[in-house]
Amino acid sequence: MTLELDHLVVNTRFDTDAAHAQFEQLGFTLTPRGYHTLGSINHAIVLGDHYLELIGLPTDGSTVRKEIADSPCGADGLVYRTDDPQGTWERLRAAGFEAAPPQTFSRPVEPYGEARFATVRLAPGQLDGGRVYFCQHLTPELVFRDEWRTHANGAYALAALHLIGADRAAYARLGEPAHGFTFAFHERAAFNGRFGALAAHVAPRSPRFAAITIRTPQWREIGERAAAANLPFETGAARSIVALPRFDTLLEWVP
Repeated sequence: MTLELDHLVVNTRFDTDAAHAQFEQLGFTLTPRGYHTLGSINHAIVLGDHYLELIGLPTDGSTVRKEIADSPCGADGLVYRTDDPQGTWERLRAAGFEAAPPQTFSRPVEPYGEARFATVRLAPGQLDGGRVYFCQHLTPELVFRDEWRTHANGAYALAALHLIGADRAAYARLGEPAHGFTFAFHERAAFNGRFGALAAHVAPRSPRFAAITIRTPQWREIGERAAAANLPFETGAARSIVALPRFDTLLEWVP
């Protein structure tokens, strides 16, 4: 089965303000802060028909979403799109996966209305490395708005998710990602070899999500933005890499 990417998630836990500032300094347009009925807060970075989500928890302790509080900081979520949550849940169970029944929630999008979602979440441990689930947008017009799709850094797509120590076969059993997005499976030594000195900014836990590849024609200029934000970076012949030490994640920028 071919699976369409909906979004990737970076867990900021109680540090969402700092994450917002760093991604903004890197040239992204972020949506206004959202407040989910589940208790989490978020900002989205919309890239065409998919997005990167910064998710976290209120610092005042007013709500705690357990799956966010229990998950590590950094790249943490892989979300596929579904138009049929009930059918997706049934197919997952038939394929031998453990998953929660469809769940609905929402968040206000001022001044436009209430963005509503339905999700099917795989139980922890079904796929190692991070949280994996499916999402239906019941009000896509409140998420994929044109004013949020243009970024000063020219970013237009998420190209890859890099995993360390994860089971490639288990992900293949779930399905293959649609054209334009892919997985890069690494053991730690190979990950270190690909990302060089900046790999030291990714904690040595495994299995895990570790890096995200982003497409932009301005990949050469990303280093200037990273330097202004005091973030470690390297620019090579065909890519730039920026480390987010506070969020235990690397961002790779390619044309």
